[in-house]
Amino acid sequence: MPRSEREFPVSAELERLLTLFAAGDRPPHPDTPTPAAAVVLVRDTAAGVQLFVTRQSDVRGNVERNRWSFPTVELSASDLRRLPLAGWSPEKCAAQLGMSAGGRALGYFAATARAALLTTGILLAEDLDGRVVTTADAPDWDDDRAELADGRLSLPQFLDDRSLRFRPDLLHPWLRWINTPWQLRRFDTVFFVAALPHVQALEFRSRNDSWGGWMTPAEVLEATGPSASDHISVATRLVCEGLAEVPTVGAAMARVRDLRPVCPEIVRHDDAWWVTVRPPGEPSDREALRPHAPEEPEPETDEDSVSLVGDDEEEPVVDEAGA
Repeated sequence: MPRSEREFPVSAELERLLTLFAAGDRPPHPDTPTPAAAVVLVRDTAAGVQLFVTRQSDVRGNVERNRWSFPTVELSASDLRRLPLAGWSPEKCAAQLGMSAGGRALGYFAATARAALLTTGILLAEDLDGRVVTTADAPDWDDDRAELADGRLSLPQFLDDRSLRFRPDLLHPWLRWINTPWQLRRFDTVFFVAALPHVQALEFRSRNDSWGGWMTPAEVLEATGPSASDHISVATRLVCEGLAEVPTVGAAMARVRDLRPVCPEIVRHDDAWWVTVRPPGEPSDREALRPHAPEEPEPETDEDSVSLVGDDEEEPVVDEAGA
């Protein structure tokens, strides 16, 4: 195995699926990965950089029970319908993610903002004066989060009602992860790091009674062990390991990241299943960041042909003055 690759034991749930497929002597028919976005809020403290992490409830029947994770949502076309935008254009968002389709890339950024608002009450937006808004600016902020969660209100409507504009430049893409085709549901997830906005108060809200709080990346890794997979995904582990190496939030937001999709493989040896992954390259590793032909097959979704906005829907509204 190449020196740059790493192995992790599979989770108990994935091991069950692999055993079933192996018994049938046939590979799975993988789903097309569903685009998803996760937000990793970070802040500076005397103990170093802390991140806001959640842990799923320990409820029987919950596949993700007791697992450490970050607020995550699937992408939605409603996030882009007449989206008030400032800071970056869709083309700039595409450049940040290494994608060619601006609407698809902006969809990842907008979904991340929706995840932050739904789960933590943090809004990544500015007012008409170009000032990043605070919790004190909207006394009814919390009331509309329930409507947003139920789909009765969209992110663009939420912003437009308050004459606000979404600021995608407040998000820093950190990792793009496409989980293995051996899993029943596949996701093409981009993890974004975001600095906790000044004066905004975080109010955690969970729909499944999970826990959320601030921890250093090292504390999360220590709580899960060096290689355990039942309570932390490999993607979450890689995010924590990367953030454990940065001294400040500013350093995290400025770090150059390799956004090529990380596609894990499943291997079996020593009578056990393992996840094999090649972590993304770091800025100091020029060879890792040098463009080259992908070793993994391309994701099944075509960035040039797949759009989150239909032909009869409005394209994102871009504030040219702020973009």
